[in-house]
Amino acid sequence: FDSGMVVVMDGMGETYRAMSSAAELGEERYVTDLLFDGTFQCIPSDIRERSQNSVFDWREGESVYVFEKKDGKDMSVKPVFKRFVEERTPPARYNHGFENMESAGALYSRASSHVFGDWNSCGKVMGLAPWMGHRWEENGGIEAEPIKDPIMTGKLYEDGGFNVDRRSMLGMPHIARTDPDLFDEEGNMR
Repeated sequence: FDSGMVVVMDGMGETYRAMSSAAELGEERYVTDLLFDGTFQCIPSDIRERSQNSVFDWREGESVYVFEKKDGKDMSVKPVFKRFVEERTPPARYNHGFENMESAGALYSRASSHVFGDWNSCGKVMGLAPWMGHRWEENGGIEAEPIKDPIMTGKLYEDGGFNVDRRSMLGMPHIARTDPDLFDEEGNMR
């Protein structure tokens, strides 16, 4: 390709403080998107102010870049969109508090904890997600039911536009409830 777009659903990328510190100090070996500040859409638009009042930090959630090949060999890559999400739990926690962040990737991670017992199996959940509510018919067809209570709604590219309904992901993960080391055959905790 001579040009294109890259969408990164990181879930938990670099921290805003690390990126801004490197930019402010003029670190030459650390390239941060903040060097392009003002040339791309940033959500929340007041990330600088919010990060100063945050207990923990903010991390990259989703990013969009465009690339273009120049003169057939040099490549130009520029950020066009970046959404930061607030860390709501200490990053020293198991999986860095990833499961409590409100990015699309982090939500897939939380779901993978419930389905597969592994927060890092989020790619499997992403692959299965489009099939939610689908049913195979006897004649070989596929029928889809509308999702009544979606977990994610809204728009990533608007301040406050992305909403998360965590009700279906509360409680003990399914995999833990079926673990024979934790529960007996009747479902009672050992």
